[in-house]
Amino acid sequence: MAGPVANWVLPVRRWAYRQAGTTSATLSDAGITDPMLRRRLSPLARLALSAAVGCGPLPPACRVVYASQHGEIQRTTQMLEALARGEPPSPTAFSLSVLNATPSVLSIARNDRSAINAVSAGDDTLGYALLDAWSQHRESPDAPVLLIHAFEPPPACYGPTARHIEDVGSALAILVDNEASGQLTCTMHLPSGASAYAESRTQSDSLVTSLLGGGPNLWRGERHHWRWEWHEDAQHEHV
Repeated sequence: MAGPVANWVLPVRRWAYRQAGTTSATLSDAGITDPMLRRRLSPLARLALSAAVGCGPLPPACRVVYASQHGEIQRTTQMLEALARGEPPSPTAFSLSVLNATPSVLSIARNDRSAINAVSAGDDTLGYALLDAWSQHRESPDAPVLLIHAFEPPPACYGPTARHIEDVGSALAILVDNEASGQLTCTMHLPSGASAYAESRTQSDSLVTSLLGGGPNLWRGERHHWRWEWHEDAQHEHV
């Protein structure tokens, strides 16, 4: 592995992880009180908002970095299949299929007009989202940043490009704030020599391993290798 391209440290106040099909994901509230809006949420959006609420209580004003490699791929695929049948797409489904739809729902529910960035960068999506969150925190360290990473595996109909199809949906939320309970060190490296395609596990699997166990974890990708190292205050725990 070549030397680091970038290295940064995020002060983390709280983090939360949700996975489809688990008790925590099933029982956790997405924090949306409007019943009509809540019914429109996809399973991925519910996971993402549940993780966000798990980092609460959130500050009244909180910038958001929303990251998703495939976005609402299940909803998008359903619309494409409907178009193939000659059926017009639902305006509601279309409006909630864009990448920034889920954080926008959170913004409406919280009446928070803080900035929202949406990030999608292939297998490196989570790493670049962490870099974006750090950049925003460095510019305005007194304003918290909520990073939400939502992953939904693509349907098998996408063929060889549909990697991770056996994985389940998941969401990771990290609240970056000066009132931190721990520190997350992130390092991006260039691969040295020939590099195999990104390993079978996702970046979020690698990062959650570090967050749960403490210490470092390395994720090897086609374009970059990423290393995370989590140091937690013993008085604080995740949700």
